[in-house]
Amino acid sequence: MRAKGIGAVLATVALSVSFAAATADAAPETILGFTPKHSAEQRAAEQKFSGVLSPAVARELDRDLAHETGLVSTPGGYKRMRKVVDYLRSYGLRPQVHTYHVYQSVPRRIEVTMTSPQRITLPNKEPCLAVETDCGNVVVGYNALSPSGDVTAPVVYANYGTPEDFAELAKRGISVEGKVVLTRYGANFRGVKSKLAAEHGAKAVLIYSDPKDDGNTNGPVYPNGPWRNPDGIQRGSVQQLMQYGGDPLTPGWASTKDAPRIDPKDSNIAPIPTTPISYAAAEPLLKALGGPQVPANFQGGLPFPYHFGPGPTTVRVNLDIAYETKPLWDVTATVPGRSQPDQTVYVGAHRDSWTYGSDDNLSGTEAMLQIGRGIGALLKTGWRPERSITLASWDGEEYGLFGSTEYAEQLGERLQGAVTYLNMDGAGGKQFGAAGTPSLDRTIRQVAKDVPWPGTKGSAYDAWAADHGGGVPPISRLGSGSDYTAFFDRFGVPSANIGSGTDSGNYHCSCDNFWMEDHYIDPTWQYHVATAQAVGLTTLRLANADVLPMYYSDYAAETGQYLTAFGKQQSTVDVSGLKGSAAQWQRAAKAAEDRVAKLLAKGGGPIDGIRYAIASRLYSATERQLLTDAGLPGRPWYRHQVYAPGINAGYGTQLLPGLHDAVLERHNPAEAATAAASFDASLRKAAAVVSAAGW
Repeated sequence: MRAKGIGAVLATVALSVSFAAATADAAPETILGFTPKHSAEQRAAEQKFSGVLSPAVARELDRDLAHETGLVSTPGGYKRMRKVVDYLRSYGLRPQVHTYHVYQSVPRRIEVTMTSPQRITLPNKEPCLAVETDCGNVVVGYNALSPSGDVTAPVVYANYGTPEDFAELAKRGISVEGKVVLTRYGANFRGVKSKLAAEHGAKAVLIYSDPKDDGNTNGPVYPNGPWRNPDGIQRGSVQQLMQYGGDPLTPGWASTKDAPRIDPKDSNIAPIPTTPISYAAAEPLLKALGGPQVPANFQGGLPFPYHFGPGPTTVRVNLDIAYETKPLWDVTATVPGRSQPDQTVYVGAHRDSWTYGSDDNLSGTEAMLQIGRGIGALLKTGWRPERSITLASWDGEEYGLFGSTEYAEQLGERLQGAVTYLNMDGAGGKQFGAAGTPSLDRTIRQVAKDVPWPGTKGSAYDAWAADHGGGVPPISRLGSGSDYTAFFDRFGVPSANIGSGTDSGNYHCSCDNFWMEDHYIDPTWQYHVATAQAVGLTTLRLANADVLPMYYSDYAAETGQYLTAFGKQQSTVDVSGLKGSAAQWQRAAKAAEDRVAKLLAKGGGPIDGIRYAIASRLYSATERQLLTDAGLPGRPWYRHQVYAPGINAGYGTQLLPGLHDAVLERHNPAEAATAAASFDASLRKAAAVVSAAGW
């Protein structure tokens, strides 16, 4: 039992101050954020937890959950939800179902026809193969949140459809106005391709997966190998996620049954009809294109020179997409904390899929279930976490982060009790990796050192480092594209996305199924287990640490680097004052980290337990100091001032988004001055939070 009776003490402490956690100077055998005694107890619990994780269980979970397709709001999706509830209940946990009513697209007719120089009706779905178990219920290849439309026009090839690609077209005098733009997947989010094409006057967009990127130029194709076959179609949402996630009609509030809703024309539905095709379908379109030959960086993997067009290739894009408000179902299971039950570590993965979803994202769902199974086994021994743990199975992620966003928006300010959110979106492959807020870097890397990695004699950390040429393995920063988005970008919950993957071409096609997972992605199912172990140990450490192992001196130092780089990009904003505030934050954080390291090393008495709890509670609020109540320029749903998805990247991270958007996207000096003042105030608040940690 730790830190009992702290409520009265906490009530006297201002929520605008905080305390930093221990440093990495602790002895190797001591877990970050723990006293030596509690570290030993934690390792004993972790050993029991890890012993429960099983490759056989991972395989059986996937075989069962992927037997039917799991598209949001379909009968298969509902059945999958009920299975997850039953599994969690069988582990001794108490699952709850949260129903939301979201505005979503339903394809009624998806037709793409080459009309000249020859007439070809292009396929809109992969052929059924014997290894597939529910092929009749696989949705046609289409892009969710695309508008309907019937467009016949010449085709222009625009490579990946990035700003640079459209600039190359303009430099060559090639206009896409009134045309159908053909782009390949990759380099940016598909919704950005639609946005940029519309901004340049295009009437529709076709997106295909080029074999150079994930198809037959890489090796054997499905079902004889892991790469996308010529018929494979990459589905996906084209919702404008760079504006906001979740239900398009309820931006900022939960889509309960009777929620108010905005007009669809004011929502973030894609601007022009957009749909995906296979590379077999793209081949005749590209082969018949005239115009100049493309440069080397535009050339894909089909066996002929690509040309820009326009013409003589012409296509008809005929999309009839209905919009309906339909229910979806999140599932959560909470294990109450013993000493700090109102402080919660969230662990989540989305359950819905475009087709079967064995890799994306039943691998993450299975890892969440394995963590629940391990925690259930610990609970039977009398163990309890100090902070609460909430396991979450999200629905509707593939259409636009629907389930997690609506849940987070419903909790709103109650998420101030959220210590962290750990996300899994792909958790069953050979390459380990992570993205997250810098304050969690040291903890993630320490956990990785404690997880044996299959197929090697070393740890996940060793394999991770080797994949990147040695040294300290990189941890990416968060933009958008998965279920951490609302937690991190809107509500300031410290977050990380931890997972693993195997190079393949199974993304969002009917080939993402049990056969592919069992034969090519992880035939031994050991990587599934190792990834679940890594996320599980991170969860347990954050739930039980004496002082939360978060390191804001690292965060502040990195923020200073961002400001230096931004200062070199532009001359509108003088960043010297901002750099000074970041340096002040760094000094305050380092001083606090050093003090707590000494306190933890001594072991601590009863009064120290109270100090630990107060420090952790306030420390977990530091990330929220980096939010702006007004939101980012032009997209107020996003509130984080250090990280956001890029306006023209979609998933990719934009550093210092308020400053960047005002200066380099919106070219508005007044807006830039406001953004700079807001960010400076946040940096100063973060420094004050940390410097108040002197005892």
